[in-house]
Amino acid sequence: MVDSFSIKYLSCFGKTGRGDGEFYVPRGITIDALGNVYVADLGNMRIQKFDSQGRFLMKFRVDGLPNAMAVDKNGSIYVADVRKDCVHKFDALGHLLMKYGKQRRFGSWRGSGDGEFDKPRSVHFDAVGNLYVVDSSNHRVQKFDTEGRFLSKFGRKGKNGGGLFNEPHDLAFDGKGCIYVTDTLNHVVQKFDQTGNFLLKFGREGKKDGEFQEPDGIATDKNENIFVVDVRNDRIQVFNSEGDFLLKFGGSGKGAGQLRFPHSIAISEPGEIYITDRGNNRVQKFSIC
Repeated sequence: MVDSFSIKYLSCFGKTGRGDGEFYVPRGITIDALGNVYVADLGNMRIQKFDSQGRFLMKFRVDGLPNAMAVDKNGSIYVADVRKDCVHKFDALGHLLMKYGKQRRFGSWRGSGDGEFDKPRSVHFDAVGNLYVVDSSNHRVQKFDTEGRFLSKFGRKGKNGGGLFNEPHDLAFDGKGCIYVTDTLNHVVQKFDQTGNFLLKFGREGKKDGEFQEPDGIATDKNENIFVVDVRNDRIQVFNSEGDFLLKFGGSGKGAGQLRFPHSIAISEPGEIYITDRGNNRVQKFSIC
């Protein structure tokens, strides 16, 4: 962690609509190795791709409700679908390749067994290419190999205990491989080691510094600071790796740098921060100074 830093507003892109570069309830956001930005445009049932300046590049439809996505080293795109209860894998052009998740009776994908999902809300790759899925309504995180085979899981429903979740929504890794999970309806962030052993948690329900109202998206920067999207407080809060509060930015509104029900966050290697400003149907871009 650096001794001190600040956040600067840069720009925004997008507006309400169904055309290219427009959004209707944008949710997940991620950045590929080339710095391109992908947005899960949930209400329009599609993924949109932009360059780092917010210029529209391409789009493809998802047969479901795309909540988040991750891009692997080959450019394949993995999309968490909260309607079909599966993870879709697409090639770089948006052609469907496969699905993670075991189909159950009556055509439903929902399930609670290993490799099954109930409202998967985010997907992320670790440093060696394993895929982690936040299986929200099963109150757990599942881990898969590059071929989609189930490897392990951690978490179960509960409150006030390490590894007990109530609708977790997102996760992030630090440089040591530790895993930070937003435990949304318990209003905390939990930290685990690489094998899913609980280490610590921080936050509680509230509006003060270090408190949350339904934390959702989470990301780490290269200095291992933890950025948490504090949804109903319309702000981003930043912590060190031990959970100590450092700073906040955002605030309720429609102006530049203001937020309305923000959802997800992604941080590039140079320190550019992209946030899906869900209630304003746009993406805002900040920088770490």
